[in-house]
Amino acid sequence: MGSANRKTSGVPGKPPCPEGSICSGQSRTFVGRETKTETFNPRGARVITREKVINPGTGIYHASATKLNPDGTSTTDVYIIKDNKWQKAATSNDGGKTYTFDDDVAGAGLKKELSDPQGAMHKNVDANINKAADKAGVPPSEKAKLLDSNKNVETTEGDETDPGQATQAEQAQTEDAEGGVRSDYGHSTYPLELATTKQDYIQFSMVRYQPKGLSTSSGSGTGGENLMGVNFGGRTKAEDRVPMGTVTLPIQSGIQDQNNVDWGENQLSAIQANFAAAAESVMNAGVAGAESSAQNIGNTIQANSAGVKQQIVSSLAAAAVGADSKSLFTRTTGAIVNPNLELLFNGPQLRTFSFNFVMSARENREAQAIRKIIRFFKQGMTVKRAKSSLYLKSPNTFAISYVYARDGQPHPWMNKIKECALTACTVDYTPLGNFSTYEDGAMVQYNLGLTFSELEPLYDDDYTAIDQNSDTSIGF
Repeated sequence: MGSANRKTSGVPGKPPCPEGSICSGQSRTFVGRETKTETFNPRGARVITREKVINPGTGIYHASATKLNPDGTSTTDVYIIKDNKWQKAATSNDGGKTYTFDDDVAGAGLKKELSDPQGAMHKNVDANINKAADKAGVPPSEKAKLLDSNKNVETTEGDETDPGQATQAEQAQTEDAEGGVRSDYGHSTYPLELATTKQDYIQFSMVRYQPKGLSTSSGSGTGGENLMGVNFGGRTKAEDRVPMGTVTLPIQSGIQDQNNVDWGENQLSAIQANFAAAAESVMNAGVAGAESSAQNIGNTIQANSAGVKQQIVSSLAAAAVGADSKSLFTRTTGAIVNPNLELLFNGPQLRTFSFNFVMSARENREAQAIRKIIRFFKQGMTVKRAKSSLYLKSPNTFAISYVYARDGQPHPWMNKIKECALTACTVDYTPLGNFSTYEDGAMVQYNLGLTFSELEPLYDDDYTAIDQNSDTSIGF
């Protein structure tokens, strides 16, 4: 089959983008990729099914240019990098349903996957066209005409496809502006015989970060919410996404959580309250509201004439000499204006979790497992660099769960944790106070410190979603 260069150095400029076309920009898909299904069931926990790559295939850099024709049809040209330059490999005149190919450019593998609606190349070209249409602000009614696959999706005004809802497999196959990003971390357990001890454990599952998205459509999206015409999209729960890898460890001492909500002191004097009410009346009722508010303020001043008069005098005097009117009022009267102090809600706060694991290898296989576990966290939390170096992409995120060994389900007597970002990872290589290794060079002991922060704050309905207020678990 025709092959594409893996490196893009020396490529003359950006992918072709004829005038009037909706252009996707550059992506990479692995053609001929082979996987096999494997299951992972640590200590009787929930069975995890994932696809393991056994042949990564050939990476082909590609881009598309789509033009909407006057008769309502669309034409899409697919370009690939071959011989260190962009060349047109395929064309579709029916929204990607069928393609014709340039035999001198397109190889057998590309033809097969682009012709197959379930092929990785076909899916990724379609996804990139939709993303380009969203970025260009193409209305949903017009967007439906770009791809044959869009005709099967309801496209009422205001509904938009959320590019963040692509499956994990598709995200792994399309390296949209990423190069060489690791997607398979395997499964690690420490100690090796943890599965046979029947003790409760903690499990960390790494997933690719999924942005929530933002649009001005009227739809609410999966798990999202609509506020004042702005759609804050949702993200698929971490536990429902295919993990890139897992680490299973025994529960250590010092496990705790702390739920915080931001409340703060607030003051509002009677005079401030009157003027605030006046402003609100003016905005709500116009001239009539202004007249009513003025009458109310006048009545308030008349009913408290002595105190109000003294406060006004103190304010004027303080302004004249640059002093604090409140302290001047207190000095002259021995009183203070009632601040009506009250504690008011300011907003939610994100939770942070810290863990510390002490790991000592008792054999070579266990030492290798420890090294893999440390690498799992350190590499997983790193920033992803784009090939163009123009921007950076988010690190991977983590699902954390305490597991009850008797039934392999989330522990009903411990807290649940939302999807987290790993914000700090510290490794102490000499926790015993001196440099000490085994014959193969492995350290005698490692101390692994992890600090996570939840991506979203907690809400009341998060608890309701767990057990409908039946109190069968501690919840979050």
